[in-house]
Amino acid sequence: MRRIYLMIICCILSCYSGLQAQDRIFNYIYQSGVLSGGERELEIWTTYHSGRESYYRGLDARAEFEMGLARHLQTAFYLNYSSKATEVSADTISVLEKENPFSFSNEWKFKLSDASASSIGSALYGELTVGTTDIELEARVILDKQIGRITQAFNLIFEPEWEWKAASAEVAAKTEYKFELCYGLGVHMGKGWSLGAEIRNPNVVADNKWSNCAIYAGPVISYASGAFWINLTLMPQVAGLRGKTPGTGLNLDEFERYQVRLLFSYSI
Repeated sequence: MRRIYLMIICCILSCYSGLQAQDRIFNYIYQSGVLSGGERELEIWTTYHSGRESYYRGLDARAEFEMGLARHLQTAFYLNYSSKATEVSADTISVLEKENPFSFSNEWKFKLSDASASSIGSALYGELTVGTTDIELEARVILDKQIGRITQAFNLIFEPEWEWKAASAEVAAKTEYKFELCYGLGVHMGKGWSLGAEIRNPNVVADNKWSNCAIYAGPVISYASGAFWINLTLMPQVAGLRGKTPGTGLNLDEFERYQVRLLFSYSI
């Protein structure tokens, strides 16, 4: 009888600890963990970005339904909304152009090894986004490692994008290739809190030319309690390596000066 009681207590404690676990402590950088089969999460993303050579503000929102399919496989579906206002000068008159597109995304993530049990955690990630004027593919190689209270993660991202725009008397497709290197370091502080930093190196290749490259770096703070967690990242651009805007040392044509991302999730 004692053994039965001990088994029941162990099961309860393991379920409770699973609810308290916070796998994701970064926003821009992904970790190798996946949901177990049958688990589901609802995630809400909000990203604010501003600061270009002329007036620019953008707000991106994503609603994600994520579910585990098997021990090492999960999928997710997104509804995306992106709104931005850009200053366009014509002669001596400045006007604001506004865009408010919707899109749909589907992701697949396959875990190859565990970040705490294996020498290094790893996963493969793919995402397809379809909008009214563009199609994007995103592929990631995810590597991470957790040792004690320290979590490190590295992502290698490749993202081809096809966008249809009016050119002369016809609508033509423009192809861009984006690739990015990301690194994150986080420390679990206890009582559900984690502090860390994220570093990104986005790059753009257009018209067969590697024309834009920048470095972003900023702090991230995360908190988890039960089935709920929330992350906040401040991500300023610290250097423009290609396509610099004169007099700034930054690339404010392709990229923004500031980005802020808030992400929260709840298990359902």
